[in-house]
Amino acid sequence: MSSEYDNHTSDALQADASSAGKSRFDSREHVSALATEVLHQVARRAVQIRKARDKQAILAAAMALSTGSEEEASTALESLDDPLQALDWFLSERLGPIAKEIGTLWNADKISFLEATVGASRIYSYLRYRRRPTHRIEHGLHKSATFALVPGDMHTLGISAATDVFRARGWDITLLIGHSHDELSAQFEASKDLIFGFSAGSTHSLAALGRLVVALTVARPEAVVLVSGQITADPGAVLALPGVDNCDPDLESAFRWFETQTAALQTGS
Repeated sequence: MSSEYDNHTSDALQADASSAGKSRFDSREHVSALATEVLHQVARRAVQIRKARDKQAILAAAMALSTGSEEEASTALESLDDPLQALDWFLSERLGPIAKEIGTLWNADKISFLEATVGASRIYSYLRYRRRPTHRIEHGLHKSATFALVPGDMHTLGISAATDVFRARGWDITLLIGHSHDELSAQFEASKDLIFGFSAGSTHSLAALGRLVVALTVARPEAVVLVSGQITADPGAVLALPGVDNCDPDLESAFRWFETQTAALQTGS
């Protein structure tokens, strides 16, 4: 009788212990699940709040750029910028959404065509002159440059001759002739050069030149540009294009300018 009682008691105690262990195990799982859910929901909510805040800031920047003063536009961009972030981040997270918002405002007739154009030009200017973290540029410091004929232009003799002269004097020149605007844009994105020479035979190529300089600036904001060829007969019109640093029809003076730019890049001045 005693033995039977002891067996039943032992079984009951073991069952209780097992149940208690299972309860503690279930409790830990429950707490873990709750903690995971808390972290997930807080993170999700934080993302929603950040996106809402960013959206408001993007809209405010789009309005400031298109309808505000120069100071308001500059302040709006600087408040959204992070100079420690890479250019790709700035383009995708800031300038891209702002440009899209300006387009949306224009399509909805909330800003005029002129205001949208002003906004676009301010984005372009800020992109070109954006402050970057101070660091030594490690690529493109040797005597290297890209020469490109403006799309649609057929005056190849001058730029080909200039290429031969530069190469004979120790320069590594990439010559781009007969390419479309999109093809040249892709070349700019892949290029490691910091110095570019564009050539055109007449002022009829001025609009195409302007588009080309914009494409280069977006792809490589730190690049410098010299324009040569007969298009420089109207230097005021050429230099009025945002992104053109110099224009000169004379080969020797253009060569000296390229040499000076390379030296400046090497010394960081």
